[in-house]
Amino acid sequence: MIFRWSIWGEYKSKNIELLHYSIISFKKQFGDNHQYIVFTDDSVFVSKQLDKSVDIREFPVNKETQFCIVSKATWLKWCPSARLDVNQVEFYIDSDVFLLKYPKEVDMFLSDQKMKFAIMDEFFGQSWQRGAMRKKATSDTPFLNAGLFIQKAGHDISSDLIKEFEWWQKNIKDNEQTHHDEQGALTIALTKYFIDGELYVFPKDTYMLIGENENTNVRDLDGITLIHAVYPDHPAFYKFKNFLDKILDE
Repeated sequence: MIFRWSIWGEYKSKNIELLHYSIISFKKQFGDNHQYIVFTDDSVFVSKQLDKSVDIREFPVNKETQFCIVSKATWLKWCPSARLDVNQVEFYIDSDVFLLKYPKEVDMFLSDQKMKFAIMDEFFGQSWQRGAMRKKATSDTPFLNAGLFIQKAGHDISSDLIKEFEWWQKNIKDNEQTHHDEQGALTIALTKYFIDGELYVFPKDTYMLIGENENTNVRDLDGITLIHAVYPDHPAFYKFKNFLDKILDE
């Protein structure tokens, strides 16, 4: 299996601690016999902050590489490509996503022959969660959260996502860009799989978004498998950091 993250720009100093916790939370449950990869624009800095077993890779210098653009939208998370090895199960994980216990739902997804991709649900579906890509959404487009996305071996979202990326480049002006455009594009790319029953959506009560506006009543993480301590200030990470320390030290 491949587990991949990305970090760049101002997020390196702001979120490097979150990234560290995110990586070790997945290694805690899945073990060391997998690839744990981080893409970044400063491999020297990031390498100093993370465990030596993590594979730190620099974004390619060639700016023509797919998705390798700096913008308000987070396309860089897919640089240099949306698929590193189609023959392996591949997880994309945001740096503010933390695994609290073994995710049995991942096993359910992988054992279901019909399913191709898996992703998180949104807290409460709203058009702004698709960013500027809401212009292209239809009534069939689900509300999904791109903090955790899994591609099963043999399946590849690349061509579908590139199609939405190219539409975004042609149709979204600089002053229209938002932080959520990439999530919206991924959601639109996944719509046909959602309709055909080939997209597994993790249950939102145990794969939970927590933030200033999401699940604000949550006081402890008992019974929760995974949390996405959402952007911009990630208050849930700091709120539950002691809990994370406890389970990661067990």
